Amino acid sequence: MRLRAVCRVLAAAVLVLPTAGAGTAAMASAVTSSSRTTSALAGGAAGLTAHVPAADLADPADPAPSGAAVLTLGSISPTIAAPGDTVTITGTLRNDTPTPLVKPVVRAVLGRTTLVRRSDVDAWANDTTPAQGREVAREQLPATVAPGSSAPFVLEVEKATGLGEATYGALPLSIESSGAALRTFAGYQRIKQYQPIDVAWLVPLTVDPDAALFGATGAAREAAWERVLGAGSRLQRVIEATRDEPVTWAIDPTLVPSLLPDDADAPDAAGTKDPGSTELMERKATEQAIRYAAPAHSPWVLPDTDADVAAASATGGATRLVGSLVSRAQVPARSLGGRADIAWPADGVQSPAREGALRGLYAGPGLRGQVAAAATLPRGVNTPDAAQRSQGGLPVLAFDDRLSSLLQHTTSLEESVLSAQRFIADSVVLLDERPGTEGRTLLVAAPRTFDPDAAGARSFFHTVTSLPWLDTVTTGALLEDAAKAVPLPNVVATQPGTACAKPRTPARDPLTGGRAVLTRTRGDALDDSFRTVNGVALIRDDGNAFARTWGRAAQQLASARWRTAPSAWSTLQSGVLTATRKTTSAVKVSPRNVNFLAESGRLQITVTNDLDVAVENVKLTLEPANPRLRIDSQPPILRIGAKSRATVAVGVTSLAAGLVPIRTTLTTPDGTVIGQGAQVQVRVTPTGNWIYWVFGGLAAVILVAGIWRSVRRRPHPQVPSADPTTAGVP
Repeated sequence: MRLRAVCRVLAAAVLVLPTAGAGTAAMASAVTSSSRTTSALAGGAAGLTAHVPAADLADPADPAPSGAAVLTLGSISPTIAAPGDTVTITGTLRNDTPTPLVKPVVRAVLGRTTLVRRSDVDAWANDTTPAQGREVAREQLPATVAPGSSAPFVLEVEKATGLGEATYGALPLSIESSGAALRTFAGYQRIKQYQPIDVAWLVPLTVDPDAALFGATGAAREAAWERVLGAGSRLQRVIEATRDEPVTWAIDPTLVPSLLPDDADAPDAAGTKDPGSTELMERKATEQAIRYAAPAHSPWVLPDTDADVAAASATGGATRLVGSLVSRAQVPARSLGGRADIAWPADGVQSPAREGALRGLYAGPGLRGQVAAAATLPRGVNTPDAAQRSQGGLPVLAFDDRLSSLLQHTTSLEESVLSAQRFIADSVVLLDERPGTEGRTLLVAAPRTFDPDAAGARSFFHTVTSLPWLDTVTTGALLEDAAKAVPLPNVVATQPGTACAKPRTPARDPLTGGRAVLTRTRGDALDDSFRTVNGVALIRDDGNAFARTWGRAAQQLASARWRTAPSAWSTLQSGVLTATRKTTSAVKVSPRNVNFLAESGRLQITVTNDLDVAVENVKLTLEPANPRLRIDSQPPILRIGAKSRATVAVGVTSLAAGLVPIRTTLTTPDGTVIGQGAQVQVRVTPTGNWIYWVFGGLAAVILVAGIWRSVRRRPHPQVPSADPTTAGVP
């Protein structure tokens, strides 16, 4: 029976979201939990949302309610309680069943858990059952809560700082009523007995992985840019959430196209876009917003397109293209007053081999630092500092995987509140690993998929940046500390990571779990595709527009963003290949069979163009398959009109009789092979000098015969005949 009761509890427990105390109006408003938020933060174990029958777990002192309860927190304030402070917890109790809750009691229970390790914080936060411990506050609601209605509650925990054994820390609290339990934390400090940790914040501004953003213009592309940059988009929420916060922005140059050198994707490049287009307006507005706010955010500029330097350095694929994208970031970095010499590989791995590969890719700006996941670095008993230095002397900034994952979970106000409270507890346990050590450093990095609720993320930052044991610094300060750090040992990391950080898996993004799309084979093919696009552009009359559209699309295929959307990468790649094939299949040599009855002469070759645009600077090359026929001079450079054909005469010399296949090749001025070559089959029959004597003799015979016939047909004088009427007359 006891086991059955426990099973009923676990199957019906409700976890709702705690609140980071700030005392602001936003924090005071009630927030409701959801199974999405719960499962995201609890790793699935705490994702139960069924209601708990109140009679199963009700406090014996409570009136026995006959319904079920869902608890929602509104605020916990102050954020960090000082001596004499009363911690006030507000929220609501909602009844979601047809049965009324009769004057239910809400109470706060101080758990018996001691938060010594960071895993202790996880264990408490992920539990959904009522806690064993000491009741520190209660309120009996004055009225019955009818089905479908809610009632507010206020719990006051007096002298909260005296409840903890240490002079500072986080209290594990369970808010309970009618069988429902909600786990949270409350920070406090009686005495400051520690050296604060320097913390820096890193947030990427990158483009969503949407294949429709690039390639052919039209309604689909316009709609895609509206989704990605328009009001309410993920990127706009990131900018709004962090605009006034002390974070470093890591910017994809795709968002500031007018700052790129000779950028093919600039919204107003060559006036090719309608001034009223959605894409043009959204991209200009986003660039202006970034450029205006960037100076306050110590900007880093990522490689153009946020090229996947992790994949390129790990596999060696597309290194030429990725290296050029790294170099292109220098110009916008100078314009924004930032830097483009810090590598942020998407897989978070740092090793001597990785460092060597990155130095090769960053040959243009020079590599001055790298971001890595702390879970992938060698470590001892304690969590490593953010400021590290490789054996090769490279400054390494290691972001804390656990705290970074909490920043990631700010997609709603509810989730942000829970993350902030958990951040308080986790950061104080991290502090307690070495509380008296001066100069400790911490980096919190959002993932490239960072998708916050703007108001929720701001409340999160408001809470965690006010913690007395954390001093906010810039990433530049961390890099200076890293340059002076003791070099990392040359060992492989074996420390298990969190659910968001998977060490020893170089192909994975430690925050999003995405695998690299840019394999060695795909990388090499991408290098070829980019060269082909540029080569095709050299011969088309609309070559500039073609290069702007499809050359930029090919560059975007090198981006790290596709790790979370491999199917979108395939869609865009297909578009690039299709665009180039339309040209290469439309320009072709017409095959034919020729009988060549001479020692030398001219051979005619026809090239057709089925495109809607003219092509020019097309080079046709003929290569005989055997020495029976010699090409005396290659054809001139061709220009062929739209939907037209051109015929060229090529001087040839026959050396021996027989069949000679001639291979034809069409190329651009840079040597890129285009079009469809065809074999021209030439049957050679060299005649020798005697044929001229024969032809001359035949011509002479024909001439003599003509003269003879002309002479024979010459008319003779005629004698008039006698008139019969006058015959015989004297």
